[in-house]
Amino acid sequence: MRWNRFGIFLIGCAVTGCASSQAALDATSPQFGQAIAQNIAAQRVAPTAEEKADTFIPPNRARQKAAKDAYESGTVTEPSLVNTTE
Repeated sequence: MRWNRFGIFLIGCAVTGCASSQAALDATSPQFGQAIAQNIAAQRVAPTAEEKADTFIPPNRARQKAAKDAYESGTVTEPSLVNTTE
């Protein structure tokens, strides 16, 4: 098929018609991404020194052995459902 100048012109117009002179994120709100940034900041808050000192839970070997034995024997109790609305 032979291309004439008009066909090339139409292809050029079609390709440049999809282009934008504005960046993709420039058309969004100035608050774009703020909610995610706030969630990340809220989860990264360092606890106080007292809270940090209270995070160590010593292992209870008897409970660990009982849990392992229950798992191996297939007698693990199913967790009960907790209803949060009253």
